Amino acid sequence: MLIMAGALTGFVGFLPLFISLRLSRRSKSTNALTAGLYGLSGVAVSLVLLIAGLLICAFTAREALVSFTLAEGVVFLGSTIAYVVYKNVLAKRKRG
Repeated sequence: MLIMAGALTGFVGFLPLFISLRLSRRSKSTNALTAGLYGLSGVAVSLVLLIAGLLICAFTAREALVSFTLAEGVVFLGSTIAYVVYKNVLAKRKRG
């Protein structure tokens, strides 16, 4: 059950990063600093959510911390990789 909670936490941790990337792409500003701030804020909020999940697991179920952390990391990285590959490879093939 805690592995599923770790996977859910990993996906929830990806959502701020996803939102910041979407906002960065839709921004009308040509200033690189604007896009960088969107990305930095998304990463910061994602890390806060991931660390909060780890701390909650550490205080409530220390025996499952390793499996929770692995599930969280795999889902977070998998979601990020899948989104980047889709946006930069597969979506360009559909247009061209």
